[in-house]
Amino acid sequence: MSAPRLAIGHCRNVLERSGSSFASAFRILPKDQRDAMTAFYAFCREVDDAVDEAPDKASGRTRIGEWRANVERLYLGDFANPVCEALGWAVRAFGIRREHVELVLDGVQQDLSFARFETFGELHEYCYRVAAAVGLVCVTVMGAQDSEAELYAELTGTAVQLTNIIRDVGEDAGLGRIYLPAEDLRAFGVTERDILDRRATPQLRALFGFEAARARHLYDLAAAALPPKAGGKLFFAEALRDTYSRLLDRLVESDLDVFADRVRVSRLEKLGIALKHRLRVPGLLRTAEP
Repeated sequence: MSAPRLAIGHCRNVLERSGSSFASAFRILPKDQRDAMTAFYAFCREVDDAVDEAPDKASGRTRIGEWRANVERLYLGDFANPVCEALGWAVRAFGIRREHVELVLDGVQQDLSFARFETFGELHEYCYRVAAAVGLVCVTVMGAQDSEAELYAELTGTAVQLTNIIRDVGEDAGLGRIYLPAEDLRAFGVTERDILDRRATPQLRALFGFEAARARHLYDLAAAALPPKAGGKLFFAEALRDTYSRLLDRLVESDLDVFADRVRVSRLEKLGIALKHRLRVPGLLRTAEP
């Protein structure tokens, strides 16, 4: 089953315009897997942009409803736009489950009606929707569809999202948002005003250290959950885990000064990590298309 050339081309344009580092990372994938992940990325980007650019929350909810209808249609073979056509091909070619695609919509909808998380359990549920969904689609496209692979995807996605939350505390504070659980703030004697006013107090640094240790533990659990029988199938997912683990290291090296300049892993480093994992898979370089 050949990918729809024009629809995939449209998705590639969405990916390139986004400036995402995934544009480089996807290049290490064999062609069909690369096209499928590009289609899924374009879907995530289009949904996110449609809501972000909505003039008000009511319009945002309407747009999410429209995308839910689009997803229902694409699973029936009816495509509302090029992104849906490309994603519909990926769904048929790789068996991507509808519930995993709809998790993206659930996560965007939760952001639209943002409310503080009281417990880590509530934060974990959010992370599952917005990040584990990507991991679940990724392991499916890479041919590892079982409960072990899904656990690996969930742990990796949660670790990645928590890393992003730690890094973006200052940026989110500027938007009046705090994603860290309220129970953790209380445990460390931190107030919401400390974060919103960007006060780098010792208590706040201790809180960030705790969250970083939690993220590190999740990365370690994901590594332990990597299904042995998957062999080299999950090399791309492993590259993503390695990249964001490196980002967490950088945050810790910066003394978790999340109110200073944004901490990054360079594009060259990301590409190097991706190539390292690809080279570990025997025969992949010979079989993958450029």
